[in-house]
Amino acid sequence: MARLTTKITGLIVGAMAVSGLTAGVALADHAKVDGTITAAGDTCSWTDGSLDGNPPQTVTLDRTTVNPNVTCTGSVSVTLNNDPTISFDDTAGTATADLISVTVQRSGITCEYEAAGLQAQREGTTRTYTATGVTIEKSGGSFLCPSSTTADAQFVFH
Repeated sequence: MARLTTKITGLIVGAMAVSGLTAGVALADHAKVDGTITAAGDTCSWTDGSLDGNPPQTVTLDRTTVNPNVTCTGSVSVTLNNDPTISFDDTAGTATADLISVTVQRSGITCEYEAAGLQAQREGTTRTYTATGVTIEKSGGSFLCPSSTTADAQFVFH
């Protein structure tokens, strides 16, 4: 069950970290982002998630471009439930997602998790952003779902 929760956390962190491009860093050419989330030894990833603009402007991640492309190790499926809005602090080199909501399914068990104000850090002057040790809280689903979990994520704009 911890593996299920950690995958949820990863997806949430991933959506938040997508926003990390800041001033002084070249703008994304195509308003796309790839993400990888690792939790409890499992990894979920996607490619070509669409943004409605280019950071460092505030952008929104389109869940309909993420969900069909998510692949996970093991028997977990993850769905991003909302279109997170991501703002940037160019001076601090951070990106913050307003709200991220995900549903995770494993072995017939459905768990829902939400996080508000998740933040990721830019790596130097690259287009790569990371968030480590992020905790996500349960917002619904089965009583068998863990109440929270932690995950690490990496996102690359292209």
